Amino acid sequence: MRAEAGRLGVELHWFQTNHEGAFVDAVQGLRGQADGALINAAAFTHTSLAIRDAVLAVQLPFVEVHLSNIFAREPERRHSRLADLAVGIVAGFGPHGYQIG
Repeated sequence: MRAEAGRLGVELHWFQTNHEGAFVDAVQGLRGQADGALINAAAFTHTSLAIRDAVLAVQLPFVEVHLSNIFAREPERRHSRLADLAVGIVAGFGPHGYQIG
């Protein structure tokens, strides 16, 4: 990703957490600081209204990324609370999905 960002002439910042509140804080911190985002909300994809609200509040274009194909998994994982807000969704391509996004 760093090589791809360099090739595209963009600055790249990573953030990872297992804590929903920290995720919300990170999304809210993007306002005025980024032109777009790649978001892999993992299991929060299916459950978090707080993350959805944060994404709505910052009004930042983003691509939803999943390493696995969430639509081929258990029924409760086939719904995304972020999908209708995303510019696009990339799912099922493993880590390469970040470059696609």
